[in-house]
Amino acid sequence: MIAVVLRFALAIVFDALAFTVWDVGTRPPTQLARDIARGVRTPRLLLARGLVRFALGVALLFLAAEIARPAMPTLRAFMLIETGMLIAALLVENLVGPDVRRRLKTP
Repeated sequence: MIAVVLRFALAIVFDALAFTVWDVGTRPPTQLARDIARGVRTPRLLLARGLVRFALGVALLFLAAEIARPAMPTLRAFMLIETGMLIAALLVENLVGPDVRRRLKTP
């Protein structure tokens, strides 16, 4: 039982890290539109930052799913529980994401 709870908690942490890398919780839609427009004007910027961040976020989500999957008996249970874990990860990202990003940006 403890192992299942630890698996789910670790999966939520990795999901929240993916959302932190993507800056999902705090980026307003207007900032997102400006970032996309800047990336279109400077394709190297889009490739250098955008694709790396996208790939890192996908890798973290995949890692979270791989950690949590053995604790779930069926694919249906996986889908329902993973949805709940993603919602929990969004809440965690909303609480700690800005602090994590701020600490990563300071030298």
